[in-house]
Amino acid sequence: MSMQIASASHTGNLRKRNEDRLFVSSLTDGELLLAVADGMGGAPQGEKAASIAVECLHEMQNLAAPPQQKLKALMLKAHNAILRYGRSHSGNDGMGTTMTLCLVHKGVVNWAHVGDSRLYRYHKNKLYLLTTDHRFVESMVRDGDMTIAEAKRHPFRNILDQSLGCPEIDPDYGAAALDQGDILLLCTDGLYDEVPFSTIEKILLEESDLQEKINKLLYSALNCGGKDNITIIVASYT
Repeated sequence: MSMQIASASHTGNLRKRNEDRLFVSSLTDGELLLAVADGMGGAPQGEKAASIAVECLHEMQNLAAPPQQKLKALMLKAHNAILRYGRSHSGNDGMGTTMTLCLVHKGVVNWAHVGDSRLYRYHKNKLYLLTTDHRFVESMVRDGDMTIAEAKRHPFRNILDQSLGCPEIDPDYGAAALDQGDILLLCTDGLYDEVPFSTIEKILLEESDLQEKINKLLYSALNCGGKDNITIIVASYT
């Protein structure tokens, strides 16, 4: 079995800068490391935060450790690096980034997640969301204090509970065995806030290569408004 990968990042229709970053690396022991990061705090602070996070992955990608321990170390390294930068450079209050990070090895995907970038698994013609958005409104929906419809209209719907660079983080971790034909989709909110779940699922279902799927996802996000930066990684287990 092997992984086929395609990726893209686009500024979108309205933003002047791209504060998203992505990371794809095949490691020496057969592991595959994938990540998307969505900087926040306004350009250039958000752009810098996302860049710092990805730089930390470059520095520590060959760390020898079990998958979950490795992901925890990578998350903590990126978080602390952003905090240090913010403290040593004035005018960086609120600097931070989301991070959705995957480690694929021997048919198993392990992931770590902070913020509202997402990891999906396309499995047997169905699309499944594997991560939970760390958004203020998501917490209220889970606690029964708000309906999903209310959350979609709430003025604070894009406010995060946590991100790399905030005072404290509590990342989510998970793992799943992959089957032949499964597709992993990592993306920032510039995709899923614009493109309906059903459309994303339909594009992944189509008989097309990964780059064509990426192109269709990106076109759909731009055609639906493209109000934010859009970053996508698609990895197929074949």
